[in-house]
Amino acid sequence: MTAVATFLLLLLAPTVASSSGWPNNGTPPAPDDPDYQPVESGYPSSCSSQSVNDEQLYFYGFMPRCAPQATDPENASGMSVSTAWQNFGSLAIGAPSVVIAYIEAGINWHHGDAQELANKVYLNRGELPPPLCDRSPCVNPGSYDANGDGVFNAADYADDSRVGDFNGNGVIDPEDVITAFTCYDRTTGSVGQLSFDAGNRQHCSNGDAVLSVDNDGNGYPHDISGWDFYDHQNDPATYDSAYGHANNQQKQAAAETDNGIEGAGLCSGCLLLPIKAGAEALDRDDDLAQAWLFAVDSGASVITSVTADLGYTSFMRQAVEYAWGHGVVMAESSNDFDSTDHQGSMFWPHVLPGNGLVTNSNGLPAGLANAETVTYRARSDYTSWGTHNMFSVSTQGGTTSESTPTVAGVMGLVLSFGRAIGLTGPEAIQVVRATASRITDPTLPWPGSPGDWNLQYGYGRPNVDLAMQAIQARHIPPVAWIDSPDWYRLYDPTQTGTVTVSGHVEDRRSTSGYRWQLQYGLGPQPDTWTTFASGSGRAPKNVSGTVQLSSIPASFWDDLQNPYRMSVTKTLETTEQYTVSLRLQVIDNANASQPWGTGEERRSIAVHHDPSLLPGFPLRLGHGGDSQATLVDLQGSGHLDLVFGDTDGFVHAIDPVTRLELAGWPVHTAPTQVTKSHAGISPGYEPIVAPIAVGDLDHTGNLWVVAASTRGKVYVIDASGHLRSGWPQTLNLDVYVPPIPRPQLAFTRMPQLGSLSSPVLYSLSGDGKLQIVQAAWDGYLHVFNADGSTFRNIQVARPPDSELDPGAHWINDHKLDSTPVIANLDGHPDIVIRSQWTETTSSGDLAPGGAGFLHAFRPDGALLWIAKMPGIVEYYGSAQEFLTEGAEDETAAPVFPGGTDQVASGPVLSPSYLFNSDGSNASVYGPLPGSPTGIFLQNAAVCIASPSSCPYSDAELQNFLAGNLPADAPVFFTTGGVFGRLSIPGNLSYSQPGTGGASLASALLFAGSGFAIKNYLTAFDAVTGASTPGFAQQIQGLDFLGSPIVVDVSGDGQPELVVGTDSSALMAYQSGGAMPVGFPKFTTGWALWAPSSGDLLSDGHTDVVQLTREGYIFAWRTDGTYAGDQEWWAGHHDEWRTGRYGVDSRPPGAIRNARLSSSKLTFTAPGGDWYDGQAAGYRVSFSGQPVPATAPAGSQQSITVPAGVTSVTIQAVDQAGNLGPALTVSKSGGH
Repeated sequence: MTAVATFLLLLLAPTVASSSGWPNNGTPPAPDDPDYQPVESGYPSSCSSQSVNDEQLYFYGFMPRCAPQATDPENASGMSVSTAWQNFGSLAIGAPSVVIAYIEAGINWHHGDAQELANKVYLNRGELPPPLCDRSPCVNPGSYDANGDGVFNAADYADDSRVGDFNGNGVIDPEDVITAFTCYDRTTGSVGQLSFDAGNRQHCSNGDAVLSVDNDGNGYPHDISGWDFYDHQNDPATYDSAYGHANNQQKQAAAETDNGIEGAGLCSGCLLLPIKAGAEALDRDDDLAQAWLFAVDSGASVITSVTADLGYTSFMRQAVEYAWGHGVVMAESSNDFDSTDHQGSMFWPHVLPGNGLVTNSNGLPAGLANAETVTYRARSDYTSWGTHNMFSVSTQGGTTSESTPTVAGVMGLVLSFGRAIGLTGPEAIQVVRATASRITDPTLPWPGSPGDWNLQYGYGRPNVDLAMQAIQARHIPPVAWIDSPDWYRLYDPTQTGTVTVSGHVEDRRSTSGYRWQLQYGLGPQPDTWTTFASGSGRAPKNVSGTVQLSSIPASFWDDLQNPYRMSVTKTLETTEQYTVSLRLQVIDNANASQPWGTGEERRSIAVHHDPSLLPGFPLRLGHGGDSQATLVDLQGSGHLDLVFGDTDGFVHAIDPVTRLELAGWPVHTAPTQVTKSHAGISPGYEPIVAPIAVGDLDHTGNLWVVAASTRGKVYVIDASGHLRSGWPQTLNLDVYVPPIPRPQLAFTRMPQLGSLSSPVLYSLSGDGKLQIVQAAWDGYLHVFNADGSTFRNIQVARPPDSELDPGAHWINDHKLDSTPVIANLDGHPDIVIRSQWTETTSSGDLAPGGAGFLHAFRPDGALLWIAKMPGIVEYYGSAQEFLTEGAEDETAAPVFPGGTDQVASGPVLSPSYLFNSDGSNASVYGPLPGSPTGIFLQNAAVCIASPSSCPYSDAELQNFLAGNLPADAPVFFTTGGVFGRLSIPGNLSYSQPGTGGASLASALLFAGSGFAIKNYLTAFDAVTGASTPGFAQQIQGLDFLGSPIVVDVSGDGQPELVVGTDSSALMAYQSGGAMPVGFPKFTTGWALWAPSSGDLLSDGHTDVVQLTREGYIFAWRTDGTYAGDQEWWAGHHDEWRTGRYGVDSRPPGAIRNARLSSSKLTFTAPGGDWYDGQAAGYRVSFSGQPVPATAPAGSQQSITVPAGVTSVTIQAVDQAGNLGPALTVSKSGGH
């Protein structure tokens, strides 16, 4: 008997079965799924009418014949899955005991592809009665595998009269099983009928108590087939019956195969477990953490989380470690759009990023694509790169959404094949690493480079056949992983002398023992490595070592010797300028020279000293610093504190001098509510992602901090850290749990409890007291008084159908995701917001046209107007909901004379529009739909969505692919704009970060071209819309959800534009486009929203503060002056987050050094804005009229006191009427 035959027999016990119809042994033929190899099957006649890009070439272990110019080092277009089929038969299709948990928006049983997924989805027999066979006889009566196919799935209930096609899709699917048995009580054996009342509350005909029955005791009642953590129920189905993204990615991982429908699934023998963590892929931290925990608890072997995390939390980190500790292999999305940011999988340890390869001809029409294809190893322009890159999987389309389940499918196949020898998750990763095909070709559109690993491609393209051969031969590498330091940890050698690196090594299959080594190297791809710790052993053990930072030359890390600089290549090379790579290797003594003889893991940190940082900065949170700081003097210290929320649910108030929390701080939000508690895991508190607001709510001089959590609660906290009576308030009007089964509601997202918007403070009542305006996911603008009572609830309803263009339809998204703006539209403050009600012609892709809508309301809730914002393109169905559909924050300014404000906002991937106070269009910032950029974007959208309808000829497409593109005019995507003067005196400008329309369109259209998506900072004349000389300026990375500030950082008294991005750079630009001395600044990460500026130390200089998602707080001293810090100094303009140019939200500072004599009160004068400028006057207790201020900030001010006065209460007032804190001074003492 051959070794192969012996191994096959070993693996065949227990029997591997599949619903695909393939036999349990032998070599399967090519599956009959029509999308698998339509071109190859039709060769040669198909070559002129069909493209190799139209088939599932990522399976192939051969070269498609219709692309004769293509070459490959392995002579294969894909990951040799088809070769594994030939060599190992049905053992190479995966096993139903290997469950792949899919986390995103759940699953859509109305999408028209139910037959591909209905029998592929895991059912939890612990929550179900055995199927009945009362419609027709079963093969196995009384067994869960009623039909005898070796798999327990929905098909086993086909003859059970209790289960019907409740969702009406023509198939018995898991949602039908959920509907039938949510009211099942195993103890009594009763099965009740599920119903919903008028308030959408669940009921069971056998008693509502059954709803809380947990039949299998795992902590999730009735978790029959997945879970919905977004709505806290047991049906993970989507709301939106038109949404196909989640289904498509699950099919990519494990679609039913050889069933004559659609395409093949990579791990077609594996089962899927759909888990809903959000409406689409933009998911809250706590929902994601719970979803990951549930996947592990449900027995998943692989997690594929096609998600974009709304923050990074300690809860999530614990969930990741929980999965790793249970041997679960986890893959998560990295990022679309050619980014080096640290999204999701690029941030978490032990997680595999989803990065993909495509052909270089991707996007070309059939005949041309076949002739032009030369490689199948082009990194897709849709995915990202970086030091955490692991594998580059072959795909058709190249998105990270597609790549992530492809990674999961590969891991599912390898784990299935390795079951008989007890292959662990960490071992499976090492097997795939050791057998992957390195991508080193420097001529690729995104060049490869020599060595076992590189930034663009990681360890290369997996080879499933070689991985299975390695398992068969027991060529299992040893295992190594690093536990600390965290990814991208920043070290300053002038403050820290050493870095301790700890990890784990094991070589369980060795008979000769192992040796291990910890090494570091300079740069992201070191040529040389320095070993700083080593050892040997036989048993698994934890290891550690210490890097002496003194061994790294200052010429590498000192900003004075090696200044941070802007990148000059499309790879954004300076994001890794200060990277130090770490590597832990374990080498099997008997196989040291073999590819499988070494296991390894890498990690990167940054080593950098920036002397322009304030002493002791940056500070490290250790979790997400998404919410940017508000700079205010909370407790009258005489300097400005950094007040901000974080993703662990804490609100901080940090003194910039001591770098310590103020007394009474931090304060936390309410505890995160979880479906199931886990020992040793702390869910923490409700995350805060949006910037907080700070203001004097009662107009008394006392400051209040206002924060909104992503769970839909608003908190008001006093300066001492105490929660105000009447708070928190919950934002849950019209929110309800969706029915089971889901109704068929196309293009619909229902109201939800949550918020991602900043609170806005403003006096809508006209009495100087500030109301709190909070936009929420329930579709309302909630307006509260300071005591928590309701001032007004304003529902932002869908615009009338008459607004729709012919052929268009609504995206019925009730949620509000942008932060509203306060604008004076008709003589008093009004509220304007961009809703998520969106017009599109798309049914699930990028499409020309579309529109967004602005809604303007009076404070009493009366609708003033709705303004339509025509788009160049609209993108529904990307899984990014408001990001690709548009949620640009609104801004306002008195652009024209007349005493009213104008409002700027825009749709996605389009210009921004300026609207008059009556809602009519006043100006445009950026290219219009009919411009060359607009036409190119629209045509590219048609070509992407429907290649057969592409308006460009082959010659035109070849010309574009050669780099002859239209001018790269910026359009706006995920960013907000600001108003401000770039020179004083001067005209008002409008500035907004943007993405190059031509570079974006070309990168998406030609995903294998290597075209880089370029990002810019624009500046326009606010009146005319003409570009300001020197702009647009290309910037490093995407300013994700961000905007610039307008503040002097050079010291010339003239404001600069200061902007952060997702690619480790904070940049500044002067009025002519030049970068001032000292910029850019290095941040080792990704910043959301906008930086903040202010005179932190009250020394007359402007400081700039920025937080990163990686958990760092940066504070830089600049040469900027107070005179240049009057334009736009924070996200959404100011501390109140009004978004309105000209608002004065900065009150005078505290009275200091006060002394009361018989005739005078003397003190150090505050300023009109904290401790800068000059106050307008002082309120004193002995007079009904303010006393004029005569001294500027920092000088001694004297006030004559009437005879006999022994105690005075005083507070400063500024020109806008803002009050500083009150101080009482008596003759017996002083302050």
